[in-house]
Amino acid sequence: MDKKEYFLYVKGKEVKVNEEIYRAYWRITEHEKYLQRKDWKYNVLPFSVFDYDGHFIDNIVDESIDIEKIVEVKMQIEELNKALNSLTEEERDIITAIFFRDESLRSIGERKNRSYQAIGKRRDKILEKLRKLLEGKI
Repeated sequence: MDKKEYFLYVKGKEVKVNEEIYRAYWRITEHEKYLQRKDWKYNVLPFSVFDYDGHFIDNIVDESIDIEKIVEVKMQIEELNKALNSLTEEERDIITAIFFRDESLRSIGERKNRSYQAIGKRRDKILEKLRKLLEGKI
């Protein structure tokens, strides 16, 4: 029985290889094709598409993102969190209920056995307190 011969093409030339090398080569080749199909399916672009003029880094920079603005907003959020942490537990509960849990003044009033008008006045005082704490920081 004749033993099967295996060949790969390297730079257009036929090169005889053993079965193990032949199978390893095709396993890698098929895996690359599989990954490429996945990339196409999920619209993944290789980095090489961004290097069309030799200035790879310049081509991938997203000019629409304002890093300074992002940092500024993060700093403002940190200051706001500090100010919120300086409130009493009751003040923080009212502000959290109104602005983070989207509760009505009426439901907060019922929970705290107060009128919604009293909760509204308390909210206004807390917001004024926060405004003073944040003055000049934001």
